[in-house]
Amino acid sequence: MQRLLKPQVQKRAEEIKRLILAGVAFEKPLERLYLDLSLAGRHDWTVQVYQLLLLYTGPEDRKRLLHPALLQAFISLGLTTPAMAISQELLKQNPHNPETKKLTRSLHTRKENTLPAYTPVASLSKYAAPNSLFPKPHPLPPKWQQLSQLLTAEKLAESHYFEKRRQLARAPKSCRSALLQTFDELVCCYLLQQRRAVAALCGALLETLLALLISKRHPRKGSTSRNDISKHLDLHLYDLIGYCQQNALLQPATLKLLRAARMQRNFIHPGKELLEKSSLTAAGMRICFLAVLEVIDEVFA
Repeated sequence: MQRLLKPQVQKRAEEIKRLILAGVAFEKPLERLYLDLSLAGRHDWTVQVYQLLLLYTGPEDRKRLLHPALLQAFISLGLTTPAMAISQELLKQNPHNPETKKLTRSLHTRKENTLPAYTPVASLSKYAAPNSLFPKPHPLPPKWQQLSQLLTAEKLAESHYFEKRRQLARAPKSCRSALLQTFDELVCCYLLQQRRAVAALCGALLETLLALLISKRHPRKGSTSRNDISKHLDLHLYDLIGYCQQNALLQPATLKLLRAARMQRNFIHPGKELLEKSSLTAAGMRICFLAVLEVIDEVFA
């Protein structure tokens, strides 16, 4: 389909207007125009054509201007009130039209899930209310008091935070911010001994790091950049580790750590812990963290 231009649409709308004024059937050319505009995604022009033709039709003929493509245009533009009126009229004309029925369901779903303007989604939860509505908070649990003391510059240095962050800062712009943010969250959770959070964040970080490593060493055909990781981000951690092993992209010791970390990551699901009567230990969490440190070294060697 050729790209629609505004003058072409205006010309076709004028031809339909002349048919209306001459008392000649206009439904077929109007339907074709509606459908062309819908395929082009120009819902705003669809509504403009409808509003123009309304000026030249009587009360009875206005129903002939309606079409499921027009209903879709009003829904897409968020104009739910006129969309409801059009939907009801179209269902009267043809209650079994599948397109009208589908769009009507979509319209009802949108109305049910639409909040008034400037209403934050968080306000749907009673827990989003000001703290003054709730009882006075309890003292911080002793265990958490101890953990809070672990967030020090010395502990960060012991966890190799500063050196690894400098390495990650050399990542391509396309993924640098995400890598740095995820690594910050990971180290914080690691120092606070949040085992499941560490395993989950390690898995996410390793997938991105391995995708970056593969793109640097083995860029896929069609990639415009040597650091284009987008073509590898659809792979799971298991597949990424397998690819690195087959192509000798990582040291054998690092591969062993990665495989062990992937097994530990599965324990982020409480159900697995209950079924296997085993759990993610502090040692397992440390394996995940060490795997990240080693992979950062190899990616930014």
